[in-house]
Amino acid sequence: MLPARINRLLIKAAAIRLLLPQYLRLPLALWRYRRYFAEGIRSLWQGKLGVPVLDALAIGVGIATRSYGAANSIMLLLKISDILQQRTLRKTRKALRRSLSQRIERVWLRRADGVEISTPLREIHPGDCIVVRTGGMVPVDGEVLDGRAEVNEAQMTGESAETTKQAGSRVFAGTSIQCGRLLIRVISVDEKTRINKLIALAEQADALKAHVQTDCEHLADHIVPWSLLAAGLTWALSGRIGRASSVLMVDYSCALKLTTPIVMATVMRQAVKHGVMVKGGKYLEAVAEADTVVFDKTGTLTTATPHVSRILALPPRSEDDVLQLVAGIEEHFHHSKAHAIMAEARRRHLHPSQEKHGEVELVVGRGIRSSIDGYQILVGCERFLFEDEGIPRNAELESQLERGGCESTIWLAVGGQAVGVICLQDTLRPEAADVIRSLKAQGIQRVIMLTGDIQSAADSAATELGITEYYAALQPEQKADIVCKLREEGRKVILVGDGVNDSTAMTCAQVAVSMKDAADLAREISDITLLENNLKALVALRQLAVAAMRRIHSNYRFIAGFNSTLILLGAFGVLPPLLSAWLHNLSTVGTCMSSARRFSETD
Repeated sequence: MLPARINRLLIKAAAIRLLLPQYLRLPLALWRYRRYFAEGIRSLWQGKLGVPVLDALAIGVGIATRSYGAANSIMLLLKISDILQQRTLRKTRKALRRSLSQRIERVWLRRADGVEISTPLREIHPGDCIVVRTGGMVPVDGEVLDGRAEVNEAQMTGESAETTKQAGSRVFAGTSIQCGRLLIRVISVDEKTRINKLIALAEQADALKAHVQTDCEHLADHIVPWSLLAAGLTWALSGRIGRASSVLMVDYSCALKLTTPIVMATVMRQAVKHGVMVKGGKYLEAVAEADTVVFDKTGTLTTATPHVSRILALPPRSEDDVLQLVAGIEEHFHHSKAHAIMAEARRRHLHPSQEKHGEVELVVGRGIRSSIDGYQILVGCERFLFEDEGIPRNAELESQLERGGCESTIWLAVGGQAVGVICLQDTLRPEAADVIRSLKAQGIQRVIMLTGDIQSAADSAATELGITEYYAALQPEQKADIVCKLREEGRKVILVGDGVNDSTAMTCAQVAVSMKDAADLAREISDITLLENNLKALVALRQLAVAAMRRIHSNYRFIAGFNSTLILLGAFGVLPPLLSAWLHNLSTVGTCMSSARRFSETD
């Protein structure tokens, strides 16, 4: 079904042809075509023999020879092509905004008298105070006035570990409270929050043209003088203005300039449906041409959900004793490490709720205090036990940790003595191995993993993922050096990362891809952002990018071949100007409509 604007244009054109007297068509034509003449004159004034000159001349010849139908068809079909392009780009922006926008409708507003009332988010303004509790998402950028909480700030830092927020801290829209409560004074809301600034950036994506699009536009402009020369030679050799007019009615520029951005806008809109936001057509082109994909490990090939990898226990306590004690304390909380510990307890068929411990006291950002059978229990990080609480270090436990290595640890102390450690590691994304195999099947020659983790953690992850080329214990600048070296070797590199420590390497790659929960800096400088925490979107993106380049080159061949045929037929008098104009413009609209077709899996 055609858009309403196109229907109105067609009805208007038909009405003019059927109802307007012949003697009124010339003044109306001059009035309607004034913009084309003005643009052509402006182009000549600036010393450019470009497409506006060709359009103005073609329309002028049509009017001079009273071929109003040919002149009208040029203008009508150019407008239709423009409407199709604008419609496609508008739908892309709409899809991007819908995918990225927060879906928070109501918040708890703290009034001056201390009463909290449920209020629509649209009624919240800078200066208001809102309350967000455990499990809630922060809907605004603001400053903490009161309270203390563990906040999942992965969008800003790229780290899966929670960040402690208290009075004086800044919080940002899109982050979530894992444990605690915050009273927040609103600083920015709606369009002025960081997450909505990202949306605004995405809506400017069509300004970042692909190289193939720029090349097509330059080629279109360079062909114009040759088109004018061909028309002049046709007139000089045949002495017939009609044949020259037929040549002028055909140009390559309309189709070349319109179809490529429509293809790019179409694939960008479809990419959003696959969970990918692309900030410009040139990055799609780079994805299609890439031969190397470099992955950061933590937060990219792994999830933000840790799992228990080892449990260390000092006799006479067993691993299950340590796990059951810690799980009995952690079951009261809802952060990611607590979930991992509870999951391991369930796997071992332990029942933490059977442990009769005393009141649980949370020390936000450090650990937990409680008691059982008259003994004090401490659960938390190494600093909490040994520095804050003064628990003596245990050489045996620390020796076991050094032999195996852990990404993070939860310590347990009972009665003033360290008795056990629970080791946690990030979980590999379940789809990661399949994604790596699929990328290789799509023509990616090298897949490389970079990580700041210790060598043993990198070895384990690489083995599971089927990656043979990887580097461990890297500093941020070392990651950047590796990517730069790949580019010096002539490799076309996609880098996928999520943290601030990946940002330097991102700037070195041809295409930087950030995860959904990536650090704010990583998302700002990335060229492509995954809208869902699933790496399968990379496979879909590669397929779409390759299909887009294939369609663009197919369009190019059709436009060159079809329009060259029309020019030859017009020059030899086979096609009259009106038929030449209609065939040319109809082919342009048809190519534009074909370019806007959704890409299928077989493309």
